[in-house]
Amino acid sequence: MSNARHRLSVVAGLLAGLLALALFGWFVGVEQVAATVAELDPVPFALGFVAVVGAVGSQFLALTVLLGVRPSLGGALAYLRGVYGRQLLPVGNVAGPVLIAYSMRSATGIRTDRALPATIIAQAATFLGSTVVALAGSTVLVAGGRTGLLPLAAMFGVATAGWLALLAAFVGDVDVDRIAHGLAAAINRTLGRLSRVVATKTSREAIQRGLGEFDEARRLIREDPRRVVLAAALSVLGWALLCLPAVTTSAALGTPVALAVAFVAVPVSDFLNLLPVPGGIGGVEVVLAAGFVTLGGIDLAAAAVIAFCVRLCTYWFVLLLGGTATTVLSTRAGMAGS
Repeated sequence: MSNARHRLSVVAGLLAGLLALALFGWFVGVEQVAATVAELDPVPFALGFVAVVGAVGSQFLALTVLLGVRPSLGGALAYLRGVYGRQLLPVGNVAGPVLIAYSMRSATGIRTDRALPATIIAQAATFLGSTVVALAGSTVLVAGGRTGLLPLAAMFGVATAGWLALLAAFVGDVDVDRIAHGLAAAINRTLGRLSRVVATKTSREAIQRGLGEFDEARRLIREDPRRVVLAAALSVLGWALLCLPAVTTSAALGTPVALAVAFVAVPVSDFLNLLPVPGGIGGVEVVLAAGFVTLGGIDLAAAAVIAFCVRLCTYWFVLLLGGTATTVLSTRAGMAGS
């Protein structure tokens, strides 16, 4: 992609996200939201930023475990720089590992062919962490009488079981290639007849290319599955911490959100980061607020404020950390080259 097209893509993504935010603010009522923000207690709200620092730290530690390296300041700065690129550019979480791997290579000397498989597994562990946290939250809500959420809890349970089964298959040296080709062929023969895109994505050649790209990641899993288990545990911890700003913000507002509600609403909203919009701007806030209203029975204006404040902690604050890390590394590189 040319530089001009790349810049246009970034601008278009940002404008789309900001438009979604503007429409949401117009729907809720900007004056009402502003008045609610003025009521925030700054002390419990500030605890959300502390929780996010712990969450980012857990995710970084998960990656160092997979890389088999000791955590260091340089590595942390490189990781934050990669996260900064992933959050800022309209690539979605799927392409995020590439940016993080490149950043880790250029700052720490770790080869890309070693960093990329680890970052891919770290991203997969992050998805598992969000699913496990959402499963825990939905299970608590169902146990508390919200039986209508049973299908949602079951969906998270199936996703978690599927991820663990895939890990077990890699560790047990199951012929994953054969299974993948079989499933793809079945989809190609059914849904592929209705959609040309599905047919192309599930062709034997496309599946073979995809499996080839993950060969190194699969080798890493087979060689030391304990690393993957520890990384997954750190990712679960990270996601639990990422949900805390919803609780601290709601406490600051005087409109409590139960931890179980946060455990469902925050991970579900993050699924929009799969879309190529910078940080899921706009859509994530809408889904968060809807989750607080639907699951927690929160007033819409209060839910909107909580959603914006949660994103201030989990997106804009992380963006600030990543931008600072990028500046520090650029300054170091400039001083070293002079």
